Amino acid sequence: MITVSKKQRKDIAFLFEGIEDSMVKAYLQGHMGDAYIDSFPDPKYGFITSGEYSFFGGDPSDAKDMIRRLFDYIDKNTTVAIYSDMKWKDLLLTVTENHPKEVERYRIVQKDYVFDEKKLNGYIDSLPGKYTLARFNDHIYDLAMSAEWSKEFCETFASAEDYLKKGFGYAALYDGELVAGASTMTVYDGGEETQVATRYDHRGGGLAIACSAALLLECQRRGIRACWDAANSASKHIALKLGYEDGGVYSTVHMHR
Repeated sequence: MITVSKKQRKDIAFLFEGIEDSMVKAYLQGHMGDAYIDSFPDPKYGFITSGEYSFFGGDPSDAKDMIRRLFDYIDKNTTVAIYSDMKWKDLLLTVTENHPKEVERYRIVQKDYVFDEKKLNGYIDSLPGKYTLARFNDHIYDLAMSAEWSKEFCETFASAEDYLKKGFGYAALYDGELVAGASTMTVYDGGEETQVATRYDHRGGGLAIACSAALLLECQRRGIRACWDAANSASKHIALKLGYEDGGVYSTVHMHR
């Protein structure tokens, strides 16, 4: 497999037609992520990887060896595979050494929303008094990157400096500890992909929706699209309460070393 250079990004875009995802946009626009292809200048297949997500495109007919060696290229223990052609799903599920498992996710309609600022401020104001809402800074970046549950807030960025230059987020702090947050997991021209999480021992208190509301207000102030994709029903429930629209379910393949 060949690592795609920055100059070659635009030349592989055709492989990923049909995948409407902010991470693909972010990669093709040169913001973040990596890509690998079988050959250049005439690639037949390849994948883009960003954080724990991988996006497969092109003709999967001869790609089985690439899938077998997937974790030679991905510096993660797990990956969530997304694809536009169902033949990719069939192939991914046959490579048993990657422990593939088909998992449904909840699609949220991607469009330019106008969120109700009064409602968003209400969610922020409902944050319990024992918690503090804070804008991500270099210290909160370090806190996020030090724990498995919160790494996805920032891990697609090269450093704290890179994150604070390109992205932003809001955290719920409890006695100085990061216990929930909403962050720009991915950034692209005119938009971002939101990552929301709450530490298991602080769930159910409205922390995630308060942090998300603060992030959406900032996106609306900047005039950028706030994209949301739900890994589970709880995430979908938060999105709908914030004002997003349900786009139905879709299938992914989860794999791990």
